[in-house]
Amino acid sequence: MSLYYQPSKRITLGGILGFVLVGAAAAFGLAFAYVYATWYIPFIYINVVLTLGFGALLAYAVKRMTTVGKLRNPALVGWLALAVGLWAWYVQWAVYLTLLNGAGETEYAGHRFSITHTSFETDTFLGIITRPDLVLAMLPRLAEDGIWSIFTVKVSGFLLYLVWFAELAILLVFPWIVAHAEAATPFSERAGQWAEKLTFPQPAAAFSDPDATKAALEAADWSHLQPLPAEEITNSFGRLHLFHAPQDEDCCYLSLENVTIEVDDKGKSSEKATDVLQYLQVSPQVCRDLHARFGTAPVPAESVTAG
Repeated sequence: MSLYYQPSKRITLGGILGFVLVGAAAAFGLAFAYVYATWYIPFIYINVVLTLGFGALLAYAVKRMTTVGKLRNPALVGWLALAVGLWAWYVQWAVYLTLLNGAGETEYAGHRFSITHTSFETDTFLGIITRPDLVLAMLPRLAEDGIWSIFTVKVSGFLLYLVWFAELAILLVFPWIVAHAEAATPFSERAGQWAEKLTFPQPAAAFSDPDATKAALEAADWSHLQPLPAEEITNSFGRLHLFHAPQDEDCCYLSLENVTIEVDDKGKSSEKATDVLQYLQVSPQVCRDLHARFGTAPVPAESVTAG
């Protein structure tokens, strides 16, 4: 028997249908919003953010459907997420080609950027979206001529293909990673519910030797988990996450990570976390002990003195 959580790979027909239908609908709506936004916002940096937002929102949609549908098969969910991402990519091209077909007068705002007014024809869109051969045939033509510029420099050819590939990668990778990870999250088959994630406020001493910590915990040696007093907290420490199903005390799993706080030249801090282990099964008693030891944030020494 594995010491770590293993997804049951169980699925339901309703969960699959919900994932596909809601994912496809979300991809459809997001594709329209994305293409219209990038068409009328002539700023390349904002367009990059819009592309990332497109992928992130699509990932959120498939994550929600993984949760609601109780899909515990990471591999299958991953493939379905890729299909939804590919559909989103195809729809946005169909929308773009429709707008390109209806393009009219171009309005210039200085010499650095311009906006081309357009109209959307439903019949044209339906004719395009039902012709994948037509859509794919248009890409080389667009790449040869270029479809947008950066400071009056037309982007075309190999460079434009790289941009398109990056866009496709975002729409495929974001949903795949998020949906796959969600399907692999601990689930109680007995209670029929996902485990709830709890991040303990009390940090632990940094796990300087992750392999040794992992081996010790697998052998039920909990001495490697030591609460870190407030006065000893620095920019490096350990963090504990507990996954527990409320209606199944046997569904309790522990994840650990090393956390490093980094400060840049402008004084802005950022957090870097590295996994030590994920979803180690622990007994109900150990689960209660961890709550007792790490469930309360440390109190700074000066606060105790002042009190």
